[in-house]
Amino acid sequence: MAIPSIQLHRNLRRTVLRGHPWIFRESIRSPLKTSIAQLCQVLDSKNENLAWAIYDPHSPLCLRVLSLEKKPPSFDFFEKRFADALSLRGLVINKQTDSFRLFNGEGDLLPGMICDIYGSVAVLQFDGQGPSEFWDKERIAKSLIQLGACKTVVEKFRRRSDGGTQLLAGKSCDNSLIATENSVQFKVDLQNGQKTGFFLDQRENRKYVQSVAKGRSVLNLFCYTGGFSIYAGLGGADRVGSLDVSQGAIDLAKENWALNGLGPEKHLPLCVDVFDYLKNNENNWDHVIVDPPSLGHSEDQKERAQMKYVELFSAAIKRVKSRGQLSLSSCSSHISFEDFFEIINEALSTVRRRGQILRVSGQGPDHPFPHGCHELRYLKFVHLVLN
Repeated sequence: MAIPSIQLHRNLRRTVLRGHPWIFRESIRSPLKTSIAQLCQVLDSKNENLAWAIYDPHSPLCLRVLSLEKKPPSFDFFEKRFADALSLRGLVINKQTDSFRLFNGEGDLLPGMICDIYGSVAVLQFDGQGPSEFWDKERIAKSLIQLGACKTVVEKFRRRSDGGTQLLAGKSCDNSLIATENSVQFKVDLQNGQKTGFFLDQRENRKYVQSVAKGRSVLNLFCYTGGFSIYAGLGGADRVGSLDVSQGAIDLAKENWALNGLGPEKHLPLCVDVFDYLKNNENNWDHVIVDPPSLGHSEDQKERAQMKYVELFSAAIKRVKSRGQLSLSSCSSHISFEDFFEIINEALSTVRRRGQILRVSGQGPDHPFPHGCHELRYLKFVHLVLN
């Protein structure tokens, strides 16, 4: 069957050749007559060959670049990328860490495909209907096992209404797994957990929080299953508060605290609305960590998201003791590092405090992004000392 071609009416040749993996619908001359995602050849505005891409009829992001080679990509071509991705994770995998991101979508030249490893289990997830239709899931799963990356592969659907998880290859596994990073253990709920079950991208930032926790009181807002809390406890914090609106998350945070040998007397887990807590509680802490879910899911929500971040960070700053510490994070790809610094400046100004920045970081090395697409450098983490 012939591979269809699609022509651009905007001159994006240089952008694509420099590594940007996305082309939006307004840049193409006309859509393909298809109802499912498929491989297509991309022609530039002068009708010359440019790239091979996934054509997605369901999304404004209608082209995700797969290859700039002359020949169309085969499955062998993608298997080479699977092996390259696993080799790259040698930066992360060791005896103390068996859980990591294996495929980070466009960052590993595998558009729209995420794969997280938890011990011997690989969890695949796809960024929308188009990538889910395009990628051969069963073949990928078998390839991962043959590669030695795992013994079991499951797909986790983005929406619970689609059924939660599905076994793709290997032995069946429980929905509850144990992830180990830096010798710290976390219970991962595949069925009900967010994303693939755990936020592996904050690994290095959690380790950093451990290094500055000794002898301090630490408040972890939007704690989810207690990632930053457990690291703070292991770092010698005197007291750790873990706050989240989800009772299920709080229950897992308590389990994870105990799983790592920490005594309950130093842990205060609370199922509360964080905004209400900050408004109505006047207790101050040595270190406040604010790692909320994304407050802006699209570009047209950006202005509202920035205002919400300023409001949240301002309220959190009020709960930091003099010469106390503040860790702020954002996972919204629509908020750049420049935007994030401006949000921090505005929040500090609102509360009339000043800070010294000690650390600026983002996602770990198992979450690479293309050099030509800084939009995929989504995670921001800033650590400050306040006056």
